[in-house]
This record gives sequence, C-alpha cells and structure tokens, in this order.
Amino acid sequence: MGKPWSSFRIAGLALDVPDQLAPSPERGIEGGTAVLEGAGMRLTVDASPFADPLTGYADKPGYEHWREPLGGGTADFVLFEEEGVRTVAVKIPGRATAVVHQPATAQQDTALQILRSIRTDQGESND
Repeated sequence: MGKPWSSFRIAGLALDVPDQLAPSPERGIEGGTAVLEGAGMRLTVDASPFADPLTGYADKPGYEHWREPLGGGTADFVLFEEEGVRTVAVKIPGRATAVVHQPATAQQDTALQILRSIRTDQGESND
C-alpha cells in the first residue's frame, strides 16, 4: 500500500480509489458512468441501465467467476486476461458494473481492493 487512497462517489455509490486515478479527460464523468485513469490502470463504473451484465466472457483466457456479498447484495466478480491486459470486473445486480483494466503484470490485489470497496453512498438519502 503506502500510496494514499480517497473516496469517489457516483450515482449513489461510493468506492475507494488510489489517488493516482483521476477522471479521464475524454470520458470523465457523465450521467451514471465514470472513467478514471492513472498508473496504467483504467476504472470504469457504469450505474446506467445499460451496464455490462458481464455474462459474455466465459471463453476468455484465464476466465474466473465468483460471487461475494457487496454493496448490500451479492455481486458477481469476473476476471480474465487478454493480450497482456487483465480485466477484473464486478456486477452489483440492479446497481452498477465496475471494471478495472490493468497490465497483466500488475498486482490484481489493487483492482480487487477497489472493486470490493464499492458501497452505497451514505451521504445520500436511500430511496
């Protein structure tokens, strides 16, 4: 660890991200979608109704799928590597999909730590 992390909020969710991740100049934050980039990593959070359900990757190299409690429900985690890029993603049913792309050589612990930090933003009223 060592490097500072901070909370990032979008569309009723909060998550912890390393400080070197910043909203991307092209995509940034729009509607229920955010793209943060830095240190060779890209984080996409999509809380729109069109978020990727993460169901189409079972044939990818090194594919893994597991479930964990997250954000007040049970989330589906997916991991695979393709062409030197590792994708670690989580789908919180009815809430959002978050995806981290990073070099396959990077520590996947950081990606998992970001994704596992997703929670309901307590700073907003829960409808």
